[in-house]
Amino acid sequence: MPPSTRPSSPERDVGGWWRARFDRLVRRVALWGGGLTLLALILLIVCDVVLRYVCDAPIFGARDLGKLLLTSMIALATAYSARSGGQVAIEAFSRFLGRRGLRRVEIAVRLGAALMLAVLSWRLLLGGLSAGRYGEASLSLGIPYAPFYWLLSAGMALYGLALVVEIALLLGGADIDPQLVDRREP
Repeated sequence: MPPSTRPSSPERDVGGWWRARFDRLVRRVALWGGGLTLLALILLIVCDVVLRYVCDAPIFGARDLGKLLLTSMIALATAYSARSGGQVAIEAFSRFLGRRGLRRVEIAVRLGAALMLAVLSWRLLLGGLSAGRYGEASLSLGIPYAPFYWLLSAGMALYGLALVVEIALLLGGADIDPQLVDRREP
């Protein structure tokens, strides 16, 4: 976005305090939740490799635990990735649509994605209920899958909410520029 279209003061910032609070929530979930999960995954892998090759005694169930930790990390970090511009965006038609047309397309795409994520979140919630009812668990350690379905459901719901926030910002006249999302804690 050209520097001339960026908000020059906090008073002109579309979304104001509620956008800042939402961004802070998304950032904390990703950095604390996803970061701690990543740290646990790194420690698990390093310990498993060292024990496997040095002591010839791998950690039993390390793959099960690793898969579940990776699933958790993705669920916790997806919304932040969306808010900070970490997702792939194809801007093939931006030259031809003009500012108003591009804004309409951005709103429509975000609305469609938010609806899809609402359905996905709902289905993951139901999948977690089914997994809990039927006792689905990991093979080696018997870790129940239900909480991980619910965590994925919450992560996708937060991502959908991030898209709804972006729709509100676009309707309020803001340009969604990932460079404007502050990555630092205030």
